[in-house]
Amino acid sequence: MKSNVITFGCRLNACESEIIEDFVKELGLDDFTVINTCAVTAEAERKLRQTIRRLYSENNEVKIILTGCAAELNPNFYISMDGVVGIISNNIKLSKDEYEKYSRINNDSKQQIISEKSKIKKIRGFLQIQNGCDQKCTYCVVRITRGANVSFDEDDIVEQAKNLIKKGYKDIVLTGVNISAYGRDMTPRKNLAYIVNYILRHAPEVKRLGLSSLDPADIDDDLIKIIGNEERLLPHIHESIQSGDNLILKRMMRRHSREQVIEKNAKILDVRNEVVFGADIICGFPTETDEMFMNTKKLLKEAQITLLHAFPFSKRPGTPAAQMPGVDRKVAHERVRELKTLAQEILHNKLQEYIGKKVTILAEDSKHAKTNSFLKVVSTEKIETGKEYLFQCERAENDYLMGRPIREKI
Repeated sequence: MKSNVITFGCRLNACESEIIEDFVKELGLDDFTVINTCAVTAEAERKLRQTIRRLYSENNEVKIILTGCAAELNPNFYISMDGVVGIISNNIKLSKDEYEKYSRINNDSKQQIISEKSKIKKIRGFLQIQNGCDQKCTYCVVRITRGANVSFDEDDIVEQAKNLIKKGYKDIVLTGVNISAYGRDMTPRKNLAYIVNYILRHAPEVKRLGLSSLDPADIDDDLIKIIGNEERLLPHIHESIQSGDNLILKRMMRRHSREQVIEKNAKILDVRNEVVFGADIICGFPTETDEMFMNTKKLLKEAQITLLHAFPFSKRPGTPAAQMPGVDRKVAHERVRELKTLAQEILHNKLQEYIGKKVTILAEDSKHAKTNSFLKVVSTEKIETGKEYLFQCERAENDYLMGRPIREKI
């Protein structure tokens, strides 16, 4: 039976949806569909509206509960859509009481939901360490929909990490709206390096700890030191860079420069040369010229970015960037294609470095896996989901490494 929770958007939403699925299962809400929404781009909202209309067209008695950023941003619009029976605000979306209200009008004799996720082996679990964001990036609605930065208690985080391991997860990935801001709101003030170290010290059963997207401005010496010294922290750093042009970065109200990204990535590689960098890039931000875009292309190589998430600028209501002189959408989409072509070339060159080498992989199914640095792997011999292997890289194909397992790692 398929899951009754549909997730749009970021890793944080995925993390929250797992908790919501537990509520749905426990309360027997099999007559309802919960959609955890996203508002980061206009395309995310378009797909949401499309999904709601499809669900209603398939069953005009469908009962849809919405939560998440899109529902928070425009609740009056979404509650008016056919099939939508309720909206749960972001700040209370993880309160079981909110879902229990719907269980009272549901049929108590209904069979409990068995989530599809409960039938497969758990590989990667997401652990939320904070919510909200204090930054004022001119293109982003997250501050509107999620509120100010709130860091979670370190002991509660450790307990959650231990619970994820007990449930069978192999990788624990720290997530939030802006995990780089962890601890800023605490007294005494703490930082991301603090909570990473706290988890690793107090939850020794966590053998593989990953980080979701980081703000380059907050990658400090404390964090770089842990990256270099702690093998349990996975060597993959994904950065919210957004542009490689300093003037565009200022207009975005980002807190880093292109030079700082290059310098910090070089420092990280100095302490741990197996790190692979990923990045988010917005193409076609208002006022972006061809020359400015060229600076972004150059940054990919200069900062040694291997894994890229590029997308066209999307106007979001209530943001300063929505009022800035725009770039033609065709131009923005062409720049995305151009950047992805360059990123594919960079990735191809990176994969060549692994041919003939042995790496550790974590199997995601019988033939697919990822290296510790998050590079894709295809095995020519059968591997077992959820197990670590020492893997012989034999060749590179497209965007992945091919080879064979040498032995299972204990």
